[in-house]
Amino acid sequence: TNTKIYNNNYISYLNKCFKLKPYEKIDVYYTHSYSFTKGEYIKELKIVDKALLNPKIYFDENSKMWNTYLNSIESKINIDKIYKKVAVKCINTLITNYKSSAGALKHGGIFPSTSYHYFNGLWAWDSFKQVVALSKFDIDIAKENIRAIFDYQIKDNDRLRSQDKGAIIDCIFFNMSKERNGLGVNWNERNSKPPLATWAVYKIYEESEDLDFLKEMYPKLVDYHNWWYKNRDFNKNGIAEYGAMVDKCNILDEDIIMSAAWESGMDNAVRFDNDNLDIKVYKNITNDIITGYSLNQESVDLNSFLYKEKVLLSKIAQKLNYIKDSEKYEEEANYVKKYINKNMYDIKTGYYYDLQINQDKYKLLVNRGKGTEGFIPLWANISTKEQAKAVRDNVMDENKFNTFMPIPTASKDNPKYDPNRYWRGPVWLDQALFLIEGLRNYGYYEDAKLIAYKLFNNAKGLTESDPIRENYNPETGEGLHATNFSWSAAAYYLIYTEVL
Repeated sequence: TNTKIYNNNYISYLNKCFKLKPYEKIDVYYTHSYSFTKGEYIKELKIVDKALLNPKIYFDENSKMWNTYLNSIESKINIDKIYKKVAVKCINTLITNYKSSAGALKHGGIFPSTSYHYFNGLWAWDSFKQVVALSKFDIDIAKENIRAIFDYQIKDNDRLRSQDKGAIIDCIFFNMSKERNGLGVNWNERNSKPPLATWAVYKIYEESEDLDFLKEMYPKLVDYHNWWYKNRDFNKNGIAEYGAMVDKCNILDEDIIMSAAWESGMDNAVRFDNDNLDIKVYKNITNDIITGYSLNQESVDLNSFLYKEKVLLSKIAQKLNYIKDSEKYEEEANYVKKYINKNMYDIKTGYYYDLQINQDKYKLLVNRGKGTEGFIPLWANISTKEQAKAVRDNVMDENKFNTFMPIPTASKDNPKYDPNRYWRGPVWLDQALFLIEGLRNYGYYEDAKLIAYKLFNNAKGLTESDPIRENYNPETGEGLHATNFSWSAAAYYLIYTEVL
């Protein structure tokens, strides 16, 4: 074929014309690739030539691959076909959003959505959530996606930021960031993302029993875990805060606060509003070197994730026969668990909140209302039975979280709740998944099932032909923001396999 490019569009023409008689058929095979360099182009041409010589082999391999994927769904019995249809849509969304290694990406992975131009890259916590679902039907892509993110973990010899050793940056793209002598400017190295890496790696291990993969990832996971306490714990009490990287932000506090909110993954969440100017920025200092900025806000979700990391790092260390490491992480986990339950839980409202720290004064941020961060201790298995019961009562309340399309990111009784504003009300499926798994951890199986069915039945168009959306309006089920969204697909797939 002959391809002509017009700005961001292109048209491909067949070089040869075909004349067909009535009812006559002809098969035409073509390949579609995108390469960033001449070297990639030459490498791709060899693959193309091989494919076009015997295309049937490739179609057969493709059919075999998809049949394997679909078997992970069809093996489930006594499930209504409409839910199987959604599960197929989930797999299709994830695999269609897969892109192989190219440009600056050394490994392939799942993009959030190739339907929206800004999402053509790899985000850290998106990837960690997506590979948990992927590990159930394509373990190789799951491992590849993990490696893609850790390819750009900050190392000692990084000329740009050795003080950030161990950090995982927010997102990476095909085109290298400008400061790394590339052409792009869209990388975000200003902040990290919530620490779900160890959870993702351990889920891959549970599905594959690949001990070599654990050995490969363990030191990287340890470095990432340690980074939080070196660079995001300004008062060195073993409890971390969200913040920002050194030299990656304007020195204005409002820019650092915004970076910290992005680091939480909940970009415009109510708990980061600074209406009363009570959010402060502190420097993290190690050996007289500034290693990062922190808010004066110990977040309940962040430290619940870190607790879960310690539990899983302890298990991994034990499997690798690093006994002292295992004991250390178990001891640290117990400390974090007690701290969260004592300091971040409000007995009056029966819910968890972020904790604000000003010198020696501590303030539980009940005034900012309830958000989905407050049930993450159930997901991490931190709560006592009594605390879990109180949280369960809150999330199952129809005037709070149990809305038509359940689990809005801000409780319906939150004064700043807005059903259409990103992290201030819309339903994000990853948060709903965390809640469902949290309910199940404490034996609330029927509640978890009720929430699961509402998520499937009330998301507009989900059981029909509409694409899976980035998030949903909690009152109407209307799909919001990006289409064909990967982590929503991953969450729906996991809810399907684990609950329905």
